[in-house]
Amino acid sequence: MTTGFGDKGAMSLRHATLMLAAATLCAVAAMAGMLARGAESSPPPQAARQTYDPRLAAAYVEAQCWQCHTVSTLSAELARDFGPAAAGARAAGPDLAGIGGLYSDGWHAAHLFNPQSVMAGSQMPAQRQLFVLDGMATTPNTRGERRPALKFSTQLVIGFMQSLTQEARFRALWPSGHKELPLSGSVREGRELYQRHCIGCHGQAADGRGEAALFFTKLPANLAASRLIWRSVRVPLASYDDIYATITNGLPGSGMPAFTALSDEQRASLVAYIASLNREVFDAYEPRFEDSVYESPPVLDAALIARGKELFSSEQYKCASCHGAQGRGDGEQRADLLRRYGVIVRDLGAERLRRGGAQGVFASIALGLGEAMPGQLKDDGSNKADIWALAAYARSLNRFER
Repeated sequence: MTTGFGDKGAMSLRHATLMLAAATLCAVAAMAGMLARGAESSPPPQAARQTYDPRLAAAYVEAQCWQCHTVSTLSAELARDFGPAAAGARAAGPDLAGIGGLYSDGWHAAHLFNPQSVMAGSQMPAQRQLFVLDGMATTPNTRGERRPALKFSTQLVIGFMQSLTQEARFRALWPSGHKELPLSGSVREGRELYQRHCIGCHGQAADGRGEAALFFTKLPANLAASRLIWRSVRVPLASYDDIYATITNGLPGSGMPAFTALSDEQRASLVAYIASLNREVFDAYEPRFEDSVYESPPVLDAALIARGKELFSSEQYKCASCHGAQGRGDGEQRADLLRRYGVIVRDLGAERLRRGGAQGVFASIALGLGEAMPGQLKDDGSNKADIWALAAYARSLNRFER
């Protein structure tokens, strides 16, 4: 007959053994889960430290931008070299950390000349003192149109802002990926929203010739002519979902911001208004808007990237003829594309991709981007694997994607 102490001891031993076994199983399961997730996708890379160019920073300080703005990723350097106030005197405006590459140089110039032309409701006053003769002197743009001439020091200010690529906790990341139009919008509301938010770039006639467009190398989209190149469907017209995605996500690196401050209903109304500008064309193509090229991507592993690198310089796809052998935008066709289409070939490594993510890059290569970049996906889809390989390689080059 065992004692009470012995019974409790045996029970305690069995309990401890069971608990140890359960803990071991949990640890094994957790490890397996971690390995599985690691096989599916790599963890996001750690943000590189923000670079600092004292010459560009001096131009920023001289332009008095610090009176209202901060740069949280360089506050120590600015305070060290130019005094505590240079890190942000009143912080009335947004923190500029992470703004680099989100907008084009032309957008920044337009914003300095007339902030309201590119950002409705902006409280920032026009910075005409940063232009030659306060904006009275002009210089031709790439289309021969006369626009206010920037001082050289102002070009350095823009260079400083474009260098601010390290993300900061004060700046929300831009959305990305495919978006589906959640509901039908109001054309009347869309027209009112267009007048407030879009007219500065796209113009009163929606022809891409707004006030700010003078500063852009490439004109904003001609909405009246339905020249909308950011599409995921095989027809030569962006679908309602595509337009909604562009309004929601913006186009990083261009002058098109992400309109996340607008509600789903308001963005849907903008889609309705844009479609109303060319109703017959949209009605003709609408039945085929379901024919989207978006699909779940394959595993973008090293083998696929290597295959994409081979195809990138191949005679079949000839990507290198425009983007250059290393994807730096220095291909032999670069000058011709600028002359014929006003397009500056993208540096796939250094610049933010207009439509990032695996699906977005695939769609851009598959369907093309206007006249300057033809689509590569065959009608029967037989080379889809090649397009995915090219997309994998392009993303591997890009510091914001990899």
